[in-house]
Amino acid sequence: MTAAMISSVSTQSCAAERKASPRSVRVLITTPVLGRRGGVSQYFCALRPHLKSRVQYFPVGSHSDREGLATSLRRVLVDSVQFAKALKKEPYDIVHLNPSIGVKALVRDGILLIIAKAFRKVVVVLIHGWDLRSKGLSSVLLGRLFRLVHGRADALIVLSSEVKDKLLAWDCKRQIFIHTAPVEDDIVSACQAKLAATASGPVKLSDRFNILFLARIERSKGIYEAIEAYRILRNTFSSVTLTIAGEGAELSAAREYVRANQLAGVFFAGFVEGDRKVAILQAADAYLFPSYYEGLPISVLEAMVCGLPVVTSAVGGLRDFFTDGSMGFMTEDKDPKSFADLLTRLISNPDLCSEIRRFNLSYANEHFRACRVADGIDSLYQHVLGWAD
Repeated sequence: MTAAMISSVSTQSCAAERKASPRSVRVLITTPVLGRRGGVSQYFCALRPHLKSRVQYFPVGSHSDREGLATSLRRVLVDSVQFAKALKKEPYDIVHLNPSIGVKALVRDGILLIIAKAFRKVVVVLIHGWDLRSKGLSSVLLGRLFRLVHGRADALIVLSSEVKDKLLAWDCKRQIFIHTAPVEDDIVSACQAKLAATASGPVKLSDRFNILFLARIERSKGIYEAIEAYRILRNTFSSVTLTIAGEGAELSAAREYVRANQLAGVFFAGFVEGDRKVAILQAADAYLFPSYYEGLPISVLEAMVCGLPVVTSAVGGLRDFFTDGSMGFMTEDKDPKSFADLLTRLISNPDLCSEIRRFNLSYANEHFRACRVADGIDSLYQHVLGWAD
């Protein structure tokens, strides 16, 4: 199958799904400011061209990481007033809220939910994940707070069975749906030629083996485990390199950690998006993700779309679909040596890497394309409204 043929199949498939549109749903979706960096913003930027429903995005939340408490409180008040005006102006069928589970998000989105219910709207809440250790709140208290606030919603969407199980343990009585996340069209399109090139034979690897870490540079994302795993690998494989892409609170400290340990071959790429992100992904030979906890990490899905073997911790929604050995390797162990050992299996076995590349390219193209995820969200809206056949 040629690259042109694959691109044509993907385009036709998406087009066919759009033509099959049932009765159009009018939806008001709260999002972060879409120009801001972050997984939720990325999620809805990817979906926007493909949703069949008549969607209006309503930005809420801070416009900057530097907003203080007083500014944040004013923002909540302004957002709430503007939200009520939007509901009064247009006859939306569904209000779709997008909180993460934490006190600040529960309060802000709880206010919006109460307003939506005052306008007698059907409300869907998509939970993008949270640290299940609750960050200072007991699970019982967080569960009560969640039921008080989001227990008024008509349906809940989660990104992993782990989160669904937690909500059920909190005695949540609402419908709960599990959905995946989308990968942006430009990344999928850029990797179609790679799918064609790997369809009939092995991929020739260069002498260099480049490991990619693409995430916010935070301790909880496993940045130090990634660097330590790389340090262990360098003792055996002098040609291995590590690309660290992203920004965050630990960026300066991570740079210093690399310098202090005199680690050669480490490149800090900074924040990447668009063509530069695609180039970074396509220049890698494997993706390393030792995160402590996640909802569903889009960066792992992007790596799979680009055919990268993945070595990851067992977190969030990855547990629901990740096939160990076929997609790469997943581990419960947070020890850097465990990640180094798994990467060693890839570095030492080019044929295995080629098999995983082909599998990931095919699987991700089938499951993570934005048009398919959007189709699932549209169908869910129809179901919640009782409009589905």
